[in-house]
Amino acid sequence: MLCRLVTYEMQVANNAPPADGMFGLIVISHGAGGFSLNHRDLAMALATHGYVVAAPTHPRGKGNDISGVGVWIGRPKQVSRVIDAVLEDAVLGPHVQRERIGVVGHSMGGFTALEVAGAKPTPRASIAHCQQHPDDVKFCSYGGSADREATRKVGDIPDARDPRVQAIVLMAPNSVPFTGEALARVAVPVRVYGAEHDDLTLVRYHVEPLVKALPSQTEYVLVKGAGHFSFMTSFPRALKLVAGEAARDPEGFDRDAMHEVMNPEVVSFFDRKLRAGESTLHIR
Repeated sequence: MLCRLVTYEMQVANNAPPADGMFGLIVISHGAGGFSLNHRDLAMALATHGYVVAAPTHPRGKGNDISGVGVWIGRPKQVSRVIDAVLEDAVLGPHVQRERIGVVGHSMGGFTALEVAGAKPTPRASIAHCQQHPDDVKFCSYGGSADREATRKVGDIPDARDPRVQAIVLMAPNSVPFTGEALARVAVPVRVYGAEHDDLTLVRYHVEPLVKALPSQTEYVLVKGAGHFSFMTSFPRALKLVAGEAARDPEGFDRDAMHEVMNPEVVSFFDRKLRAGESTLHIR
């Protein structure tokens, strides 16, 4: 059956009963300004290989705000509530293996995944970063005001760790708000993807320090030629002009070809790290 949403198309069975068996659960958290179908090809790959996949659209603040306190505090809570909803669902819940839950996050979704995995952000860390590294122009102009607002209104961000999350995948993550000490508290397996030509979350500031601070078994892939938005599923032709920068890649880069390689890698990572009957969480 062909299910349509605006101009998006996916080969799915709409409202069909779940298959027999027990499956892991993966929550996909999109970047700022995105929505639930930004990573639909990855969701389809995971579902095809035996996972229940939940891809929420994160609510936005007043005036369609995609920054600020609502993001800092709201996003990780939303991921946890999505997990609650799936586990409590009368149809899906009985098919989900509680010990096999993971999260995928892109950009601000990567920030969200780190929070639910146990890293507590410090808004002041982003402010200090932007003062020390004025060359990180795009990130600081985009997120700096949000960090100052969070510091003023909240100060200390509450702990949002969800112990049910047993592995995470990060794509071009916003990691500057986390200190090395905070990242050292992440005790679940992590796979990180960086983009060589990312101009929003620069590899040297957002990815390389993150990988160094995380446990030594963290898996890291630098995608040559990719840009920040290359991790999103390609947009339908009718939406490419509307999507603007999110639909564009660095010259010569093939987004679809990259996804043909990356999606199976993500499936394999969760298959390896979310083994039935095994807990991957180690409390420090």
